[in-house]
Amino acid sequence: MKVLKGIGTLIVTAVLIAAVALTLAAGLIRFVAMNPSYVKMFMPSKSYCGELRERISEDLDHVALLYGFGDGELSKLVTDKSIRSYTNKMIDALYEQEDTSVLELPAYPTEAFAEYARKHTSYSEQGIQDFAEDCALAVEEDLSSVNVELVTGQFGTLRSSPIVRYSLILFIAGLMLSVLMIAFLKLMYLGESRRAGAVAIWGGCFMGVTVVFVPVMQFLLFGYVGRLNISVSAFRTILTGYLNTILEGWFFILLALEILTFLLLLIAAFRAGRRRKNRK
Repeated sequence: MKVLKGIGTLIVTAVLIAAVALTLAAGLIRFVAMNPSYVKMFMPSKSYCGELRERISEDLDHVALLYGFGDGELSKLVTDKSIRSYTNKMIDALYEQEDTSVLELPAYPTEAFAEYARKHTSYSEQGIQDFAEDCALAVEEDLSSVNVELVTGQFGTLRSSPIVRYSLILFIAGLMLSVLMIAFLKLMYLGESRRAGAVAIWGGCFMGVTVVFVPVMQFLLFGYVGRLNISVSAFRTILTGYLNTILEGWFFILLALEILTFLLLLIAAFRAGRRRKNRK
């Protein structure tokens, strides 16, 4: 009887590990990677805006020289707020469009450049408008560099893949299967052996989280995103910013679950060990 119970525990725990891993993987894809609200909240960080502004300033300096301004004089007009606003619009376009082969991005606002020209030059209104449009176009060319086949094509393929399309169904199925396996373990360990059942339950949950946590941790630990073979550019900043935002979100969610399930496993193991000692 004990042998059958042990074999049954191994089988049910293995299924629990797979179910927890499936639930987490599908949930992270559905509610983090494919969630534009999350990406817009965390992607345009201060470091992201600073690095992107540095890339944008190179093209703006060319426009500044053409209109008689000094190097770096126009870069201060591109603020973190404007970069965040444009990045958010770009993310909305990427997620909302059915056809991602070509992104339809809005034009970069020209008001800040026009106002600066009115205060520091004697250009005519037409000259101010031309100057502002040239500046906005220089910024827009950098920011819209994400509109390339490498990203849009891969993102479209990813969004239409079965694992993404059915991620919500997989999440619900994995969650229900996890609950069912936990119920089986509870039934198998009724009465005085319920503390041993708790060890099996939290051990399975901990291992299921670990299955997903380890590869995500390796990607961040070894900096695979930073090793992308792409030249330094605004495009690289946007792409690595997006990938790091997704990976970091996954990492912190999984780390919290890893710590929680490990602590619960320790408590369950301690209680089960103390119970056995008392019985002796």
